[in-house]
Amino acid sequence: MSLSSSLFTGTSGLKNMGNSLQVVGNNISNLNTIGFKKGRSTFADTLYESVATQGGTGQMGRGMSLGSVSQSFSQGSFESTGNATDLSIGGDGFFVVSQPDSDISYYTRAGDFNFDKAGQLVNSQGYVVQGWELDPETGDDVGAIKDILLQTFTSAPQATKEISAITNLDSDSDSNSVVLSNNWDGSEDISIAANNYEYPTVVKVYDALGSTHEVSIYYDKKSGTEWEYIVTCNPEEDKRNSVQGTDSKGLLARGTITFSQSSGDIVDLTMSEFTGRLGNFQANGVNTTEKINYQILNYDEMELDGYGFDFEFDGSDWAFADPANMPDNYPNATIVYSDNQEIHLVLNQADPTQIDPDIIIKLDQPAVATDSFGFDINRENDLHIQGIENTQYVGDTVNDNTTLEINDPSVMTHDSVGLSIVWDAVAGQWSWNNAGVAVGDPPAEYTNAILKGDQDEVMIDLDGSGNDSNDDIRFVFKDSLQNNSEIGFDIIGSTAWSEIPTSDIEKSGYFSFSTDFLGGEYGSTQNDISLDLGTVYKDDNFLNNALSTTQYSRASSTVFQDADGYSAGDFQGVDVSSDGVMTGVYSNGQLVPLFRVGLAKFLNNYGLAAKGGNLFMETRDSGVAITNKPGENGLGTIAPNSLEMSNVDISEEFVSLITNQRGFQANSKTVTTVDAMMETVIQMKR
Repeated sequence: MSLSSSLFTGTSGLKNMGNSLQVVGNNISNLNTIGFKKGRSTFADTLYESVATQGGTGQMGRGMSLGSVSQSFSQGSFESTGNATDLSIGGDGFFVVSQPDSDISYYTRAGDFNFDKAGQLVNSQGYVVQGWELDPETGDDVGAIKDILLQTFTSAPQATKEISAITNLDSDSDSNSVVLSNNWDGSEDISIAANNYEYPTVVKVYDALGSTHEVSIYYDKKSGTEWEYIVTCNPEEDKRNSVQGTDSKGLLARGTITFSQSSGDIVDLTMSEFTGRLGNFQANGVNTTEKINYQILNYDEMELDGYGFDFEFDGSDWAFADPANMPDNYPNATIVYSDNQEIHLVLNQADPTQIDPDIIIKLDQPAVATDSFGFDINRENDLHIQGIENTQYVGDTVNDNTTLEINDPSVMTHDSVGLSIVWDAVAGQWSWNNAGVAVGDPPAEYTNAILKGDQDEVMIDLDGSGNDSNDDIRFVFKDSLQNNSEIGFDIIGSTAWSEIPTSDIEKSGYFSFSTDFLGGEYGSTQNDISLDLGTVYKDDNFLNNALSTTQYSRASSTVFQDADGYSAGDFQGVDVSSDGVMTGVYSNGQLVPLFRVGLAKFLNNYGLAAKGGNLFMETRDSGVAITNKPGENGLGTIAPNSLEMSNVDISEEFVSLITNQRGFQANSKTVTTVDAMMETVIQMKR
């Protein structure tokens, strides 16, 4: 018998029970450590000594040792917090953190993160959390995993691109204006009087710098199922170059809405955009009308109408397409400079040495040979007016017997003064009687005009389309006319209105108008805004949305209105979703995807090396880290506003504490017993 071997057997138990107690003590001390994973120790017997026995050989144990010390990666419970950047993982995976300016990565379950003064998302040791940057528009991942770093704490403003204005227009209302847009006067404190329209609605919009402006839409009834509208803004805020110095400032667009007689829903919609002192734009070549930009430098030279400024490019320079047929009011117009993207135009070059342009034209794309474009000049006075004035009624047309209707003012593109139409009761027809042309001929400015009617009404089709629905002017008589009744009038025309064809809106489905609240050169700050009245143009038809403008027999009212765009905003915090998307919350109400928190998993979590501070490092035993999005490839999901607590179970640890203590006591008895036996051996010598 080897007493010394028995002694060492007991001491191995004492030593390793002490080590096990250290593991238990470490667990208990980290009971409230976030993300802590409890340790677990196991024991194993050691080498055996072979001894001779009566039956042959046998083995005697030499004590015990620690079999293993490892972490248990079971899920810890979650504690709710008030911090959006406190994150916990429900399931497998680790957060990835890195030392600043280092490529060494660590892994942790402790998600107590916050933003430091540099905008980095860091843990309590200052290690930077890793994730993927997100495209702010699409929310898609951009590039490889990297430090989560906020580089800007502001949200840039966004100009309004679309407004929605859903209204009900009272079917029982009366018409207040012959042509609604003619009543606008941007030079007055009140640009349009309340008795000129039936109903207004106002929408707040934003410019590119984030300032707010009001866009007002005024509605007025034209006939039983047709309404007209104008889109306006504050004249003082209208910085469009082509309307400066005019009483048309603030007038953006106009149009008509046609409703179904039976359902009150929209069946047709039109819009004409107000272009100001330049109009009737035409272009052929690489630059469409939207790519040709005009800057008026000298308004004083634009006091007369000028129809037919046409330009053509020969491959090196621009020239007037037909110099012999220059606009009558601008016979001395001269191109003083041109290249393939720019033209300087002097409207009245009395002095050959004059080179300062009145108008500069810039093209977005370099012109090529045979490219051409053209425009008209509109005089300042009555720039936006299209209609009839100076009306004189003779014969039975007087005494409030006559009502004037203007159905399509957009065809009135030229002034025509001194017009007269006469009713011949014997012949039963209307005829022209105009100065400057043969009796019976239409006016020179409208050579295709057609007269139709009888003693009860007369219609004038100015463009000669011959379609009854396109009668542009209509006089209706309460009492039938007798012979030689006559109506005299002047037509006030303008090319400052440009009707938008439906072919231009096939992609978006909505008409749009242009604004400029900033006044940049060459239209650089112009912004197009789509107008949604609750109907979209698709497949050659207007299709009404579930919420749409209507004409019902009830008071006119705004049902719904909205506008996109927003002002600049300051960063207020983040929200984190279960898939790890970190969304910035800004004071302007915008939610912008910024980063996606990355997670990592290992083939063998038990092979990770604990480095303190709730950090682990990968080892050869753990395998390399596999990073992915939360919720994918077996990874857990993110729970924001919470922290994962320690997975230590205090009751289990107390049981382990007791069993280890008793084991230690029992092994100590082995030592004391061997000591007593050795004392007996020593006593034998005496």
